[in-house]
Amino acid sequence: MDYSESFLEMLQFLQLTYKKFPKFMIEVMAENYGIPLKEVKPLMHKFRKEGILIILRDEGYTFTLNKDS
Repeated sequence: MDYSESFLEMLQFLQLTYKKFPKFMIEVMAENYGIPLKEVKPLMHKFRKEGILIILRDEGYTFTLNKDS
């Protein structure tokens, strides 16, 4: 099953609510969106590779979304 759409919806919610968010928040919210924990890491990799999810290097494992997403 492809969880990409749910994952993007979740990331957009996090972006609107917090602007930037830590990795653990993505993992916690994934449960609320019905995304299995084993799918989170591959989805994060896919969305980073596509330039949608951006890691803020100076802030550890804190993420934000690309403004074009």
